[in-house]
Amino acid sequence: MLKKMSVVIALTFSFTQHAFAEDVIKIGTLSDYAPFEYKDPSGKLQGMEIELGDAMCKQMKAKCQYVTMDFDALIPALKAKKIDAVLAQMSITDERKKVVDFTNLFTLAPVQYVAKRNAGITENPATLKGKIVGVQSGTNHELYLQTRLPQSKSGIQVKVYQALDQAYLDLVAGRVNAVLADTTVSYDWIAKTGKHDGFDYAGKAINDVAMFGEGTGIAVRKGDPLKAKFNTAIQQVLADGTFAKANKKVFPFSIAPTK
Repeated sequence: MLKKMSVVIALTFSFTQHAFAEDVIKIGTLSDYAPFEYKDPSGKLQGMEIELGDAMCKQMKAKCQYVTMDFDALIPALKAKKIDAVLAQMSITDERKKVVDFTNLFTLAPVQYVAKRNAGITENPATLKGKIVGVQSGTNHELYLQTRLPQSKSGIQVKVYQALDQAYLDLVAGRVNAVLADTTVSYDWIAKTGKHDGFDYAGKAINDVAMFGEGTGIAVRKGDPLKAKFNTAIQQVLADGTFAKANKKVFPFSIAPTK
């Protein structure tokens, strides 16, 4: 009898572990992309997308485990099943849709140059001829400059960084003339540091849906039913005011999808 009870207990424990494991979602993200993802002085991961990620996982009755890495490592990690989803302001583009599935639109993410005020730099590529532009590695900003504005034709030199804050440091130091990034992320840097040092947006947002997509989404593996669960969670945080509340903490404008 004791032996049978031990077997039952062992099987029950094994089943419980398995059930618990199914409720864990490993989310690949960044740690240097304020205000969306960053670490506070104590080393805790914070940010608008982390707050919303927690809310969505709660809605899905799942436990989130965030795994931070460089942006260009996120899709390879997803495909290798090291993570289950990517929540890192990843723009929905046709090129990325070839290798991963995306949820419905999660945030709007216009793209804009940042440069010294009165430097004469705008969204017009001619104003950047002979200049150096900093971008983050693996982003569609890097791809845009490589494919739309190759140095051989545009005269624009591209400097690639693993982390965007490194690009901003070089911008202040004069080692690059401009940085190309999402308007939302640049807003955080401009508000905290840039304006004080004489930097601001340069020109208008770049309108190139083919390169930058319509906005960002959460990436999952091809055919993963997790996509449907995240879509329901996205709809919930947009409808119940959770998204608007998190948005208001960091931006004076809405980045909620309009459709």
